[in-house]
Amino acid sequence: MALWGVVLLLIATSISVAVATVTLTTSGLTATVSNGDVTVVFNAHARVSSVKIDDVNIVSTTENSFYLDWNENGEVSFSPSSLTVVNDTDSLAHFYWLQDGASDQFEIELHYLMVEGISGVYSWAKFINSQSANVSLGEARTVYRFNADLLTQGTNQARSGTLYLYSYLNTQTKVQDETWELADGTYYTKYDYAGYLRNTTYQGVYGSGYGAFLISPSREYHAGGPLKQDLLIHQDSLITNYFVSSHFGTSGLTAPSGWTHIYGPWLLYFNTGTNSAILSDVATQAETEKDSWPYSFVNDDDYPVDRGTVKGTITGQPLATIMLYDTEETSYDDQQLGYAFTTESDSSGSYTLKNVRPGIYNVVAYPVAGQGSENEAKTTVTVAAGETVTVSSLDLPEPDDIIWNIGETNRRSSEFKYSTELRNYLYETLPPETLTFTIGTSTDADDWYYAQSQAGIWTIEYDDAKDGNTRTLRVALAAASQSPHLIVSVNSHKVGDVYYGNDQAVYRSAMQSGTFHSNVFTVTNAQVVNGTNTITLQVSKGKVMYDAISF
Repeated sequence: MALWGVVLLLIATSISVAVATVTLTTSGLTATVSNGDVTVVFNAHARVSSVKIDDVNIVSTTENSFYLDWNENGEVSFSPSSLTVVNDTDSLAHFYWLQDGASDQFEIELHYLMVEGISGVYSWAKFINSQSANVSLGEARTVYRFNADLLTQGTNQARSGTLYLYSYLNTQTKVQDETWELADGTYYTKYDYAGYLRNTTYQGVYGSGYGAFLISPSREYHAGGPLKQDLLIHQDSLITNYFVSSHFGTSGLTAPSGWTHIYGPWLLYFNTGTNSAILSDVATQAETEKDSWPYSFVNDDDYPVDRGTVKGTITGQPLATIMLYDTEETSYDDQQLGYAFTTESDSSGSYTLKNVRPGIYNVVAYPVAGQGSENEAKTTVTVAAGETVTVSSLDLPEPDDIIWNIGETNRRSSEFKYSTELRNYLYETLPPETLTFTIGTSTDADDWYYAQSQAGIWTIEYDDAKDGNTRTLRVALAAASQSPHLIVSVNSHKVGDVYYGNDQAVYRSAMQSGTFHSNVFTVTNAQVVNGTNTITLQVSKGKVMYDAISF
């Protein structure tokens, strides 16, 4: 549904019934924009000093709000040199601040757009490398800080609850990076409210009759792969939107000369009512925004409104994750430069991706059920505006003669104990240093844990007999944190000795994944014994999550 076609429908769920005209006032680098539902006041740094609803300011007045910054050998903040008004009518106001591309920095346009009848303001950021050489950064984000005395609750769709204040947390026992043990023995960390970006349409804060949310109908603009996680909200009533970050195992951005990228757009949406009414309303608004995507009001050649559709079929293991990503990238899980589109196939192997930007893409598929954790199928596809293209069949053959398995491959530890709990530091303290899992009697959900988070040895016991054949042992990791060292032995014969990097996932309260690693080991007939066999998984340092283990 086109944006303008839903305006009248939105009146019923917006803050006020009457539709007021949009007004924009600028002076130098300052701006004030209003549409009767909400009034936003920007200072000369393109930061917000006031967001008023019913004449109540819901943003923090003591600290900065609505800001763009990035990490480039230290934190650097957006510093505009000009303010440009693109459109200023009774129904729409569009304006942006420009930061010139100083030496070794990006040129950045920070856009805002308000329309009549929607209680919020749209925003996006365009990064341009106008330098003659590469430009790099470690992370880039926007941050929105609200009045923590008013908006005390938060949601990232996966969980909702009370957000603490730093002033309170600083009186508690700090355990590690932004993690505290509270007086009642429970734990809180800002990573409690992290989440999977591509599964999150909105995140926000609310309370005292007011709500503030970031609605992102498409996550195509983010770095990272299908399972990219990041901070969404946290203490002090903060909403964050990370474009690029090293959280949970991804890297920073290095962009070549001439590179451009539009991060967004997203809607900063404000509503009123009871807590339950606010949450119901934002969920409805999020669906409306998805129906309106791509937004017709973005007039930029780097944001094509006319797009294509990609269809295809997975053979072999039909249930799979599919991702389209830039052909300049070497790793889809750590893609940074282009735009990414992800989906999952159905039980017949069919999948469809709509609203794909025209261009040439790499296509990758990997299984999310069964075995064969190392399986990937790749091809390329060219997408044209207004057309539907069918990808050549992607085959994910499942290995034959599986003797036993623990879990099914989906690059998550989602079938194991505690994996479905809400994120919290507590859970990494609970798995034992040693355990024995007996094939045939132990169960994945009760006897195998979401993470091997303590140094020690986990043992698998199973029955086998020498038959002259070699075996294949697959040990797929869903995460590897704090540079773990894993030694894999079969009946005391070492078959694997692997060191990994640090994806930061386990100790930052991820419950199912970080960076995926496929390990396929060969077990010779000589290493097999008749009767009870043992496999040991020894973690001498660090922490790991297992995706699936099969033999």
